[in-house]
Amino acid sequence: MGGPELEKIWQAVLNELEVDLGSKNLGLYFKNTRLMSLENGVAKVGFRNSGVAQQTSARYYAIVQQSLQKISQISPLSLLFQTDPNLPKKEVEKEEDEAGPLFAAPVDAKEELKELAKKNGLRVDFTFEEFCVSTSNQLAFAAATATAQNPGKNYNPLFLWGGVGVGKTHLMQAVGHEILRKNSKAKIIYAPGEQFTNEIIAGIRSKNTADFKNKYRSAQALLIDDIQFLSGKDTAQEEFFHTFNAVTQNEGQIVLTSDRKPADIKYIADRLRSRFEGGMVADISTPDSELKTAICVAKARKRGVELSNTLAFSIASHVDNIRSLEGKLQQIIMTAQTEKTLITPELVAKILKIPIPTENRLDARAIIDKVCEFYNLPMKLIKGEKRDKPIVVPRQIIMYLLKNKTSLTYEEIAANIGRRDHTTIVHGVKKIAGLLETDERVRQDVDKIVDSFASLG
Repeated sequence: MGGPELEKIWQAVLNELEVDLGSKNLGLYFKNTRLMSLENGVAKVGFRNSGVAQQTSARYYAIVQQSLQKISQISPLSLLFQTDPNLPKKEVEKEEDEAGPLFAAPVDAKEELKELAKKNGLRVDFTFEEFCVSTSNQLAFAAATATAQNPGKNYNPLFLWGGVGVGKTHLMQAVGHEILRKNSKAKIIYAPGEQFTNEIIAGIRSKNTADFKNKYRSAQALLIDDIQFLSGKDTAQEEFFHTFNAVTQNEGQIVLTSDRKPADIKYIADRLRSRFEGGMVADISTPDSELKTAICVAKARKRGVELSNTLAFSIASHVDNIRSLEGKLQQIIMTAQTEKTLITPELVAKILKIPIPTENRLDARAIIDKVCEFYNLPMKLIKGEKRDKPIVVPRQIIMYLLKNKTSLTYEEIAANIGRRDHTTIVHGVKKIAGLLETDERVRQDVDKIVDSFASLG
């Protein structure tokens, strides 16, 4: 594939990324990049700065991969983010000088920001730089970065909702980090909903609510986690209503998280619900395997461990959320260090309590990719909720093949294709088994797909 064609493909990818990430993030991470090559299922993306290449890989691997696969019509596709050797050294140095505090802040400045974050109750690693973006969270990420760029103006409040371990708290605190980076004297208040409730109750019991009110109502950025905890607690809701009004009237920013959208929070005052819905409500769905894999690689690298995509995918495929992923990854790394051994498929299988991969069993992702390629369907449709026949039958064929060509359990198959209930997998497997005996078209399709597995070795 020639240079002009690569340039055309990459420009189309950048255009898509600008819509998803915004022009500021596009400029920070993708300025002066190019698609170096695209062959044998591998795309090499060139950067002038190795540090930016690594951070971009950690944060945006999944979303770049999806866009590049769609535009190039090549799938599956692996990505390599690396320094471009053809760029003049002088320009590389200039790039590093202009990279800004996100990439090249002095050590003392970084340490100062970390200390400020700790004093304001923020986790030092819950920043935008450490957040991996994919289709499951790109809207919430875009809303959070826009909020941080212009706090109190763009989206107020910013309401982030989703299940356990999907990154709500991370994004919320990232807004706080960015506000502190721009204004080190900003008063950031972070508190779980339970803490907020307990503090107001303690103030009432001691007949001293003045300190509580001064603390929360003077915040320039108020970050309340798990706001659904206020459900049914009239006193806490009353105080939060007045706190909300005081902060917003002073042009302070409010960010809230919840495990459900405002309309679904029971026993909450209508005047609060209307305020929750008055800004930007963004949901974060369950992370897909690609995002969990990218996060796994990034978190392992942060601990000084280089993890292959294959091993990362194996770990990511057997956890439900990012919180569980961190726990299992930590356990794997600690075990490897204690036993003074490498992180191998056998070690991962032992800790995750899954069958050890064998050479005669195919990789789950390879099977999914082959079926998606055969039916020309993007993976997001397979993992989505649509039940149209052109989508349902390929989805059930994937279930059938994963059951018969891998060592995965029904529960593990469900996790691989974004299903919560393994009974759906049982039904799908039985459905295709029946169709193979009665439907010639389905039988031919399955035979062709299985024949294509030969190319997987």
